[in-house]
Amino acid sequence: MPHPQDRPTSQVINILRAVEKRSGKRARVYRTGFEALTGLDPYEAVDLDGDLAGAPPADESVAEVLLIARTPTDVRRAATVQSLLPQASRVIVVVVETPYWYTAPVLSPTPAHRWRALTDLRVYRPAGSTWVVDACFDKPVPAGRTLAATARAFAGHRLDAVAAPVAALAGPGAAHWRPGDPNAAPADPGGPVPSRFGARGADLVLRTTGRDPEPWEGEETPVERPLAELVSWERLGLPGGDEIFRSGLGGLSDPRSVPPVDDRSVNPMGFVTVPARGMADLSLDADRWTVSGEGRTFTRFAASGCVTDVDVSRIRQIRGVRVDWGRSHTGPVAALRVVIGLAAAGVPLVAAAVPAWAGALGPELIRLLTSVDEAGLADDLEREEYSIRLRRAALRAHGVRTRWEQLGAPAASAPLTSVLLATRRPEMVGFALEQVGRQRGAELEVVLALHGVPAGHPEVTAALSSFERPVTVFEADRRTVFGQVLNEAAARASGSYLLKMDDDDWYGPDFLSDLLLAHSYSGAQVVGTVPEFVYLASIDVTVHREQVTEQITNFIAGGTIFAERSAFEAVGGFRPLPGTIDAQFQHAVQTAGGQIYRTHGLGYILRRGSVTGHTWREPIGTFLRRNKRQWRGFRPNALMELPGGTA
Repeated sequence: MPHPQDRPTSQVINILRAVEKRSGKRARVYRTGFEALTGLDPYEAVDLDGDLAGAPPADESVAEVLLIARTPTDVRRAATVQSLLPQASRVIVVVVETPYWYTAPVLSPTPAHRWRALTDLRVYRPAGSTWVVDACFDKPVPAGRTLAATARAFAGHRLDAVAAPVAALAGPGAAHWRPGDPNAAPADPGGPVPSRFGARGADLVLRTTGRDPEPWEGEETPVERPLAELVSWERLGLPGGDEIFRSGLGGLSDPRSVPPVDDRSVNPMGFVTVPARGMADLSLDADRWTVSGEGRTFTRFAASGCVTDVDVSRIRQIRGVRVDWGRSHTGPVAALRVVIGLAAAGVPLVAAAVPAWAGALGPELIRLLTSVDEAGLADDLEREEYSIRLRRAALRAHGVRTRWEQLGAPAASAPLTSVLLATRRPEMVGFALEQVGRQRGAELEVVLALHGVPAGHPEVTAALSSFERPVTVFEADRRTVFGQVLNEAAARASGSYLLKMDDDDWYGPDFLSDLLLAHSYSGAQVVGTVPEFVYLASIDVTVHREQVTEQITNFIAGGTIFAERSAFEAVGGFRPLPGTIDAQFQHAVQTAGGQIYRTHGLGYILRRGSVTGHTWREPIGTFLRRNKRQWRGFRPNALMELPGGTA
């Protein structure tokens, strides 16, 4: 059964007719994310997810190129094979459906010298959530350049390199293994990889193969992955079915048997903390996995099992999804891809059991799927705690970078984060260093700025003697304003990232690693959270405030500011002021063209004591308004892993 979106909208049909009227046979039409464009057979759209051996040559010149993509996720996958598109004087990219949190894909034509032929650029929304990019040039230019720029625009214009060396992709659907990498080298199924600027064309080759693959002509030994139609229950059960997975890689118990999740488009962004709908079911409907409930189908996944950002947006309001591990001719890989993609997006999944053949999920994801039942999702806070654990496991084990390291690409070195910790209170140094020392899953150093406090103070020396991470200590004159103290700390830092932490707040053990994860999937230069949980020390009350998280924003808490060092330096760091420096810094980042992302708030608790003890002097009444809940005493959530936390 075709996907519901395989029938084009009237807007797409109108654009197609206009292209046909202008250019006729001198136009080329491509599609991605559609298993068929029903009703448009005369247009002979080339499927960029299919067998491209017979596609028009990239060195031909045509009047127009039209690419029709179902979702931004599909645009990113098409960008991986952008070099296969021909040259054209007009390029139109149509994205039929986009999630509500996406802004207009306004192109940034870089490198600029390659766009000198541009004469007109129009970005518009003809209806609903459809976006169109229409670029005209005064001479034929590579059409893939506009496609790649569109994918980059949807991703926030981040200079984002996929893991490790240049990858070559050969065979139908190979781009599923490397979404969002315009630098990938497409190759013929039999090879070789074309050379690139006088050097070999790729450093690692992945090839999708059929039952009788043709010999590989290149000098490389490709990693071979079976075509999706081969990995069916029927085929796996035949004699020799276990030989489907080649190149010495494991079978279904190995994560390398499953394409990665495109973590730049399928991730926690848009997560809803208080859903409006109840439970739904992930099950098979004819030949497709679907999420259904309340008498309707919320979304119907592609036969490949690829989850898109639009699929996720359609089910954000659902409280949780029950997984029915039924079998179908779509095969186990499709089932694994759906479950992994939904988990990476933070969709709360529950399963009574996980079948033995699903070992490729990984032990942590398998454990989590059976650790919570439907009743465990009834409480909003417990539901979010579970969602965060799911997304951590899926993104870290099945993201694009991780998968290619599993396939043989060199592992990237862990980035160093420099924690900037400024304090006027020697009695808080031990507590603050304890919070830093709790951090796991990340490399860090501390730059401790003693603001008017001597380094030889007994409480400082005692705290430093038991701290086991690298630390740089310096004394700042008490008369130096706070913003300048932090800038002096940053000048002594050696990390690629800077994290400002406060000396009296609580931080969960995964606080920093979650910021790194959010930085990776959001594309923002600055990441942090909001004071969702606040302990009001003067009245001994913990409040859980109503906040919207997992979104691009204009505000994060000062004690959670995580910034790329390059972005910090680009705006000149903090203003040399005694207060409001956090808001000033965030304003500067945004006016300079940067983005700020707000991730979940369950790894941070703001301590609010006397107003005079804080640079942010908000009255206590502010924290007692718009609360979801409040408790007597100190009440951390379970992810904080502190005494008194919920189970």
